[in-house]
Amino acid sequence: MIAGQRISPQAVTMVLLPIGLACIVYYVMHSSMINFFTICLIPFFILLLILLLILSIRKPAICIYILFAFNYFFMPWYRYSEGSGLSVWSDILWWMALIIIIINSVIYNNIPWKRAFNLLTIGGAIWAVYTAAEVANPSAVTEAWIFSRNLIYNTLLVSLLTVLLVTSYKQVHRLLIMLSIFSLIAVVKTLVQRYIGFDDTEMTWLMESEAYKTHLLPQGIRYFSIFSDAGNFGSNMGFIATICTIMTIFTRNRNLKIYYFFVALSSTYAMFMSGTRGAVFVPLGGLLLFSLISKNIKLMFFSGILGICIYVFFAHTYIGESHQMISRMRTAFRPSKDASFNVRMENQKQLAEYMKYKPFGEGLGLGGVEARKYAIRLTTQIPNDSTYVKIWTETGIIGIILYLGIYISSLVWGCYLIMFKIKNKELQGLLTAIACGIFGMMVSAYGNAFFTQFPSAILIIIFLAILQNGRYIDENLVKNKKNINSSINKTKSIDV
Repeated sequence: MIAGQRISPQAVTMVLLPIGLACIVYYVMHSSMINFFTICLIPFFILLLILLLILSIRKPAICIYILFAFNYFFMPWYRYSEGSGLSVWSDILWWMALIIIIINSVIYNNIPWKRAFNLLTIGGAIWAVYTAAEVANPSAVTEAWIFSRNLIYNTLLVSLLTVLLVTSYKQVHRLLIMLSIFSLIAVVKTLVQRYIGFDDTEMTWLMESEAYKTHLLPQGIRYFSIFSDAGNFGSNMGFIATICTIMTIFTRNRNLKIYYFFVALSSTYAMFMSGTRGAVFVPLGGLLLFSLISKNIKLMFFSGILGICIYVFFAHTYIGESHQMISRMRTAFRPSKDASFNVRMENQKQLAEYMKYKPFGEGLGLGGVEARKYAIRLTTQIPNDSTYVKIWTETGIIGIILYLGIYISSLVWGCYLIMFKIKNKELQGLLTAIACGIFGMMVSAYGNAFFTQFPSAILIIIFLAILQNGRYIDENLVKNKKNINSSINKTKSIDV
């Protein structure tokens, strides 16, 4: 080809059209109609991807919304497509978003890189180095380490993207609205499972993964909606219920108040349908933190009384005991009478003895019975039943201290900003709701191994990163208000 000569669209069409037609004919003759329609839709998907890529380079903030939605619905996509290679797509999308940000920064120079220096992102970088070095752990298995790669870089990558892209109150509010809508979709799916039944794919998953042992119980069915399991589902419903309940208090818009209240009620009901005992500690933990950081005596008193009433209801009464969901939740407040809790304590004693001489853990991906496909160890023979136990067995006492230190210090810093630095009341209320929801999830993660799963892991990191950005978002609100007031004053002076 002569240098500088352009390739005409007609030439591209002449090359691609026969290839496309040949693929269609092949799939019609040798494969199913599903593959036929898939091959027909590929050009539209490619065109859509190109358009999104161009739009994202110009407006990279769109990436966070796409990734937010993708993360929330990853599990149903994984389940219904039999999961072949989908985790790689997740990796590609998140790293592509970072590349898009870098390209945008080079072209337009409007990415606030200084915001990358915060507790969560720096802590995520340290965690990434530590967990990456786990491949050199003498007891590590390389395959298990590779398949645990998300645990290595998620905190760093997701927090970095969030602090760079989510820089305004409107963006935070949009994410919250998206989360509430997604949660309602999850609630509807739960109602379908309860009143219509599990579909073939869900039944296959229950049987093949042996999840029926923990979901189809004599005491009642534990529903999991579009999530990985009932524990993950219940905790997430408690998370959105906590956030929306607090938003009902702080939101001025009457219609939004009604909407948030409806989402809170729906999510609370779904939380009980999950049958996850530890999920009830999400709203309880949220109420506890809310009573500490609200700085409003009436709200502190009300939330404290409400929390005490919930505790007394479950721990010291038998009201509603005939209802299977309430009865199951009540066992979380009477652990000494719960056989499964006692088994967990015995399991942790065995692990503690084993881990005494493994300060760096057994190795990434070698915690819990699901890891038996990689190796047979004590850590793969005992169920974790807790995110923190899983991280402890995989990364050791040093790893769990580092992990908890990063997340707790990031949350504490966010609470400090809410209490003493954020001036805008609506933003303060929104960030308070987020902080309380995160704290509740962190409490619940002690009794449920959901914290590092889809969509929980990404949700927590995104919202923790938003807390780190709280001061900058507040400063932008103040500047915008000053600019509006200045414009109004100039208009008045001209009119005079």
